[in-house]
Amino acid sequence: MEKFIYIKYILYLKYVLGDIMEVSITKMSRNGQVVIPADIRRDANIKPSTKFLIFNKGGDLLLKPIKKEDLKKEMKLIEKIFKSEKQIKSGKVVKANTNMEDEEIDNLLMS
Repeated sequence: MEKFIYIKYILYLKYVLGDIMEVSITKMSRNGQVVIPADIRRDANIKPSTKFLIFNKGGDLLLKPIKKEDLKKEMKLIEKIFKSEKQIKSGKVVKANTNMEDEEIDNLLMS
């Protein structure tokens, strides 16, 4: 009976989320290992030895593959955010014109 409920739940999620994301069920081993189903690995282009960041928000878990190129971009963004926070704390103010393009505003704020 329990297996039938899981199947019904998966079918429902696939119906609701069909075009948004893949849905599958897996379980954790006694050692804390979780197998990512083959169809999900294939669709996400996940290869063996891929490293992940894991996020936990109120029991909802999210795995994000770590990719060097993405990591470099995110580290640069974090550095810019820290720099901006320092500037704000020191009282530096930058005024942007509402007619400016997004890229112009970004360059002004991140300079």
